[in-house]
Parts: sequence; C-alpha cells; structure tokens
Amino acid sequence: MTKTWSSKGWGAGVLLLLLGTANCAGTPAQPGPGLAKEAVAANNAGYLSYARGKLELAQDKFTKALQLNRLIDRRDGIAANLNNLGAIATEQGKWQEAKRSYQEALELNRERQDTAEIIKSLNNLGTIEQAQGNLPRAEQLYAEALILARQVPPGPLLALSLTHQGDLARAQKNLAEALDLYQQALKIDEAGKDPAGKAIRQERLGRVYLAQGDFTTAATNFQAALQEFRRQEDMRGVIDALEGLTRLYLAMGDRSTAQDYGSRLYQLYEVLDKTAKAQEIKSLLSPKHEAK
Repeated sequence: MTKTWSSKGWGAGVLLLLLGTANCAGTPAQPGPGLAKEAVAANNAGYLSYARGKLELAQDKFTKALQLNRLIDRRDGIAANLNNLGAIATEQGKWQEAKRSYQEALELNRERQDTAEIIKSLNNLGTIEQAQGNLPRAEQLYAEALILARQVPPGPLLALSLTHQGDLARAQKNLAEALDLYQQALKIDEAGKDPAGKAIRQERLGRVYLAQGDFTTAATNFQAALQEFRRQEDMRGVIDALEGLTRLYLAMGDRSTAQDYGSRLYQLYEVLDKTAKAQEIKSLLSPKHEAK
C-alpha cells in the first residue's frame, strides 16, 4: 500500500511516501516471523495515525516498526519505516532529520537494487533539498529519479517523477515548463486509470493556471481535485485543494466564496492542531489583509 501526500500546505510541493504491508513482503531473517508480523502491524498502525493527523502517535509506531525490523535485519521493512519517519519529520519541518532518514533508505534501496524504491527515495531527498532552497541539488536528485523512472513501464513512478520536475520548474518561475510536466504526468494517470494520481496532478495544474491568471481553468482543476481527494479521504489533498480555491477566489475578488472555502480550511487546520497555518488563513481572509 503506497500513498502520496503533499505536505506543509500550499506551495511546498512535497510528496510523502507512506508504505504499508506491500513493502514488508518477503521472507524475514531469523529469529522468526513473529517480529516481522509485529513490525507490519506497528507500521500499519502508524499509517492510520498519520492519515488522521496524529503525527506523534504515528512517529511512535513507525519507530517501533523500525526497531523490530532492525532486530531481524529486514532490509525492505527498514527502508519503508525510514521513509515513513522521513515523512513525519518533513511534516514537522525537521529537514535534517528527514534527510538522514531518506538518505539511509536510499542507501538500503541501492544495496537491494530496488529500482522503484530508489526512485521514491531520490524524489524524497529532492523535496528536502528543494524545501531548504538548494534547488541545484534538488534538480540533480529529481533528474536521476526521472532517468530511472523512464527505464520502467510508464506508470505512477514516472508520473511522480514528472510532478517533482514540475514542482521545481514552478519554484523557478518556469510556469510553461511546469504546466507541460504536470500535463505529461496527468496523461499517465489517465492512461493508467489512476484517480488518486489524477487528483494530485489536477491540484498542481490548478496552481499553475492560477499563477497564469487563467482563473476558470484553475477552478475546474481545483474542484475536480477536491472532489476526488474527498472521495479518497485524503485529508492533506483536501487541504491543498481548499487552499488553492481560497486563494483563487481571493484573486478573483470574490471574498464571499473565498471565505466559504477558507473557513473549511481553517477548521481542518484547527482539528490538526496546526495553529500557525490556521492563523495564516485567518489573516489572509481578514479585511485588514484586503486593505493592504
């Protein structure tokens, strides 16, 4: 079970990989399958906690799973747990901690010669470098991931890598390039009949169209993404889509509709105890902000 999330709200462009039982397959090393089962259970419990926004509980569960997998030297499980812990650290803005987790996962995946997991780890590391403003290093990591992704049949890994390339292009203000990369990824989603992936790409396209001033097309993409994120119960996707719609309607001068979406977004941030983000939205929607 692999899920992708965008983290830290608007503009972060961070896709997080949460890995469950599918990444804990195979024959465990001794002392036996009992610990492997416990590790899988702890990892899955961590995933459920993360999906509900309970980061500290998720971190505890992923840490327990990692400890168990290290005891039996279960390399695929260790790499998966490290990715999960990196996702938590990224969500918390602990860049160096996330980087260490992702780097160790990458080394393990290279050792195991697992191309799919190498691609994911490279993209994860790229997001950390991008978040820290190190765009040249992020570009190197994303480029290596894309080269590998083009060597396997077109699918989610290629769409993921193209999306990261698009995120980088958007960060560099190359909107036309970002648009092209997101559209390439979207075609892969459509060919593979991947509604979750399609929603991610539509949300990203909404950001580009908004930046280009094409409000009608931006609204179409944000709304489609929001509908699918809700169907998937993808809370972080819902947050990104709601923030996009809030900013879109503010840009259009429709404060009433912006307030409608913004109030829902504010409530979600409060539920997740993201006080700073909640205050940011409150400030964004305030009459004082409009006056400025």
